[in-house]
Amino acid sequence: MTENVRNVIVHYHIFKNAGTTVDAILHANFPATNGAVEGKYPWDTLTNQDLLDFILANPRLDVISSHQARFPLPQHPNLRVHPIVFLRHPIDRVESVYHFERQQAPDSLSPSVRIAQNTDLKGFVEWGLSDQGTAVFRNFQTIHIAGRQRDMRSARASHADYLVASSRLRELPFVGIVDRFEDSAIALQRKLRSNFPAIDCSTRAVLNRSEGRADSLSARIERIASDLGDTLFDHLLSQNRFDLDLYMQAVFLGAKESGQNVPHDQPIKAPYT
Repeated sequence: MTENVRNVIVHYHIFKNAGTTVDAILHANFPATNGAVEGKYPWDTLTNQDLLDFILANPRLDVISSHQARFPLPQHPNLRVHPIVFLRHPIDRVESVYHFERQQAPDSLSPSVRIAQNTDLKGFVEWGLSDQGTAVFRNFQTIHIAGRQRDMRSARASHADYLVASSRLRELPFVGIVDRFEDSAIALQRKLRSNFPAIDCSTRAVLNRSEGRADSLSARIERIASDLGDTLFDHLLSQNRFDLDLYMQAVFLGAKESGQNVPHDQPIKAPYT
């Protein structure tokens, strides 16, 4: 039965986690068998059954990318899904969201676009952490991987969500790190080559990248902390403590797998001790 198993790469494209670059790499390798599936609105989510239905309805696709597909992985006796997930330091990610939203069309359905286009980073974060803010600002990666909540306008991560996300993270065959993209691309290629021998994940310029940002993660975090001020920065950290922990787990797992020491380019503050 093994020869009848269909291998499909699924890119779980977490918003502002280098997904445009990952999609470009996948499209370069699978230009004719590459597809995408999303819901009707920016805040929608797709269940694993939704994803399975799409995969089965498109038997020629080798690759599928989705911002809105959620775990767990779809299961089928004749299907093997190869998931791609990239994680990012949550504070670095929030600033990237800000710069991205400022570039969108003013009539966008995303509620954060209007705010980003009419305020500075501090105002954007204050709104994002208010009652009107969406899940994008609060443990969004935890919410995404846990896959329990359906409306990203109002979703909030619970400790139970964190435990599910942490467990899934350890079970995933591959987790990339945005600020270590080159090393992650090498690891991804190594993981996929057994089923896709010709795949080439050679690093290319990161696409959709905000201009003028410091190369060092620690330098970016320090500048964000300065822009926000201690009180707001600490509040942002506390509202992303699950994401920060998942990020650190992913860094550790990646370093352990490659035989490297755990990198020390980390934030100058921690959300809790």
